[in-house]
Amino acid sequence: MTRKTEFSFPQQLQGHDGAGTSLQSEAAILWVENFVRDVDARPRYAPASFHPTVFKFKELVESRLELRMWASAMFEEVPNKIPYNRRRPGQPAPRSPVRGYEHLLDLLNVVVPEVAPTWTLASAGVGLMGLPFQALLDWPMGTPSGHAFFLDADVNASFREMLQAWHDDLLTTERSKSVITTRPGGWLSRDVIAVFERDTNLDPRRWSRFDQIYHCDPHGDPEHWGFRSWDEFFTRRFRDMDRIRPIAFEDSPEWVVVPCEAKAAVIRTNVQAIDQFWVKNARYSVYEMLNHHELTENFIGGTIYQSVLLPTAYHRWASPVSGKVISTTILAGAYFSERSTNGLGDEPVTPPLYNLVFLSHVATRALVFIQADDPIGIVCFMAIGIADVSSCEINPKFTTGKPEQVRKGEELGMFRHGGSSQCLLFRKGLRLSFAEGAAPGDQQQNVAIRSALAVAHA
Repeated sequence: MTRKTEFSFPQQLQGHDGAGTSLQSEAAILWVENFVRDVDARPRYAPASFHPTVFKFKELVESRLELRMWASAMFEEVPNKIPYNRRRPGQPAPRSPVRGYEHLLDLLNVVVPEVAPTWTLASAGVGLMGLPFQALLDWPMGTPSGHAFFLDADVNASFREMLQAWHDDLLTTERSKSVITTRPGGWLSRDVIAVFERDTNLDPRRWSRFDQIYHCDPHGDPEHWGFRSWDEFFTRRFRDMDRIRPIAFEDSPEWVVVPCEAKAAVIRTNVQAIDQFWVKNARYSVYEMLNHHELTENFIGGTIYQSVLLPTAYHRWASPVSGKVISTTILAGAYFSERSTNGLGDEPVTPPLYNLVFLSHVATRALVFIQADDPIGIVCFMAIGIADVSSCEINPKFTTGKPEQVRKGEELGMFRHGGSSQCLLFRKGLRLSFAEGAAPGDQQQNVAIRSALAVAHA
């Protein structure tokens, strides 16, 4: 049966206890407080000795009056989001663990060359706030001044350089192996591996160990399991993709398969060319999602399916259909932006995941347009890099500028760095019936990559 329009985040992703407090944000605050104490105990660097990308960011902010004003005010304002705006009568207003813009520079100067993503942050963030930059900036992101600051094009260009240096000089090097370890709290520790196995073994009748699921070598390298860097661990491959994640309805052109191992978040039908994507129960604005791409008209009035990846997910993408890749592009976005209307008027203050629709318009996005066989027609796969997750990498096979054949289930590309989201856009007039367990709801587990997503009706 065809599902009606939905806007339903899985309960497990909403991160609230009975009192409505965001446990994820509180865990991240604790991490920031501990990190601040560590950095404060160190000798302070002179600005001229900062990491080059941090020094360049400092010069940018101090060269423009409005940036300097926003950078100062965003740590003094209180974010209108939980848990920062939750306090009992008589209690003083909360204060940011990051004491201001200049203190932020000191912290960034340590993060860029030293701080690889930790399991503590990733598990606290439900895939959206799992990395150190995001944890430091979660407070200012939620303020009016921070909203303006993080949408500025020059600020984003500066953070792009900072994140690229972090990736190139730390995450892809052996120095980042310090967190890819079997020691307590490491990504390969017994408790953490148990979470990976729980999230990946989607069929309880066929249970496999981590080393049976993924390419790794726990016997030859008992501490790091053969992973040479954080990046190599994050983009790890399945040992046997066809056995572990077989392609559903491989030869049936009317079937769409799941492009990313993720939890379904949103289904919207009859999406509009231009709409208010920043308000409550945000609606998709297709022209702005696709940056006015020449193929945008095909999707106005169509259907959008969005899901969110958890930190334990497989971070490579699979083609949802067979056909021909006719266009690809990467859209540089705003790295640390969230919607500014959170909690205005009679709207309740919402969990971080309600920013998913907003981020599909402003974050870094990779677009892959596929002309599928009938009855599906044109489809757009959109990979969304969120916050620190600045890199969306399209398979070079599909970036030649020429149409390329693609098989259902074939690898389209991958995310780098951390948690992410994805959208599938379908053309106007296409009727879809979503498979049982693939649509949003109170799901207990991920939807498997390359499993059945929806069947199209001519």
